[in-house]
Amino acid sequence: MKEYVINEGALETRIALLDQRRLVELTIERLEERSIVGNVYKGRVDSIVPGIQAAFVDIGTDKNGFLYVADIAAVEGTGDFDLEEAEGAPRSRSRKARRPNIEDILKRDQNIMVQVQKDMLGTKGVRLTNFVTLPGRDIVLMPTVSQIGVSRKIDDEQERSRLKTILRAQRKSRNFGLIVRTAGAGKSKEDIAADVKYLTRLWDKIKAKMEDKGSGYLLYEELGPILKTVRDSFTGDIERLTIDSELEYQRIVEFLDNFAPHLKEHCKVYDSKRPIFDKFGVEEEIAKALKRTVQLKSGGHICIDQTEALVAIDVNTGKFTGKKRLEDTVFRTNMDAAEEIARQVRLRDMGGIIVIDFIDMEIAHNRRKLIAHLTDCLRDDRAKTTVSEVSELGMIEMTRKRVKHNLVRALSQPCPYCEGSGMVRSVTTMTFDTLRMLQKLFCKSKEKRIILQVHPDVARRLRTENKELLDDIERQFDREIIVESVSDFHIHDTVVLSARTRKEVATHDD
Repeated sequence: MKEYVINEGALETRIALLDQRRLVELTIERLEERSIVGNVYKGRVDSIVPGIQAAFVDIGTDKNGFLYVADIAAVEGTGDFDLEEAEGAPRSRSRKARRPNIEDILKRDQNIMVQVQKDMLGTKGVRLTNFVTLPGRDIVLMPTVSQIGVSRKIDDEQERSRLKTILRAQRKSRNFGLIVRTAGAGKSKEDIAADVKYLTRLWDKIKAKMEDKGSGYLLYEELGPILKTVRDSFTGDIERLTIDSELEYQRIVEFLDNFAPHLKEHCKVYDSKRPIFDKFGVEEEIAKALKRTVQLKSGGHICIDQTEALVAIDVNTGKFTGKKRLEDTVFRTNMDAAEEIARQVRLRDMGGIIVIDFIDMEIAHNRRKLIAHLTDCLRDDRAKTTVSEVSELGMIEMTRKRVKHNLVRALSQPCPYCEGSGMVRSVTTMTFDTLRMLQKLFCKSKEKRIILQVHPDVARRLRTENKELLDDIERQFDREIIVESVSDFHIHDTVVLSARTRKEVATHDD
């Protein structure tokens, strides 16, 4: 069973995808770090750097965006479009040697329409493209190219042929690219035509704004994280969507009224005082995802080390010794590890080169079965992955294109205690964790007045920026919370005392 569990808070939105009650994907968007991927802007070329064949474009944000020459639609035949779950996207039809220089295409202070491909990462500005894509529920419109395609996940050849025939008919009046998304499988030509009509009208509005508005203007804003998930990923194979916000629940229902009315019955609103992620076991899974070592159900474990250049994953038998000979023990551990590795790379959104050091196996047939099993486990990952054969050193190399921010880096900051050699939870994450811990505590404890002892940085957040959230919890549970700052506390330390006895109150289940 697959289901979405959504926690909508005042300062952050968290969207968890569970498969058989296990966390496989997690999206976190904070108010202070809102994603602008998908937004379309009227940009102004601020500078051109011939040496890297790129331009820096002012889109009205704090830092200029980066536009590479291959991402400019004016360059005929260039632009390798990475469109999630789809095929038939623009492909390069000309050799790099024939590609015009960027200084021959763009000039300084020239206006250009651009769409954000990637958010800011560290000191780098956003990655931009001039190949605009407008996603609908069933169709993706690509107004700057002319290819058509069908989602890879629609594997029935007869259905693929039927959908391509419909797409060709839709392109007779206007020259644009179209891709059928997974949700478009089985849809009638009338349904697809309605989606195309909506998207072409949207494109006409964007073009009109491009003519009328000044540079730095937001021409089109992508949906927020919740509705974007509903549009892109909430399909018939998702059995349930549960959200803890009545307002956002109503927005989801209204959205589905227009695009997929049959899915409304799969949506539920969660109204218990117990935090939704605690109820569904997501908090525990997130805590595990921040650890270096992950236990396997067979008794073995994997160790994950992330560097700037690559990710190294080591497989160990641990406590598992098996009941038969060594080869059987190793094979079973490796097969369990393949399943867990596929889940972890997807959950943590690990990208780039991933090197997996499985335990050596002597039998070639077992090695082939392991590679096939790992490849099969990666099928549900929306990110593009490739898996190599076992190398001469006995390792498997794979590559994965990152979809969003790496989970560990999104929830952590460089550790002030070890000068950046390790990671700890950020002040923001600890503040939100503390607030959720209080909600959970008050559901089982009768203490009316408590003393909350935390790290000074967390205490400051609870007394200033997030005081309103703390006050809400006090009103909701009719309790009093006294925040004490403890200077020698680690950032992770949190202690709850009874104000009456100053004895520690248990904050975890026995």
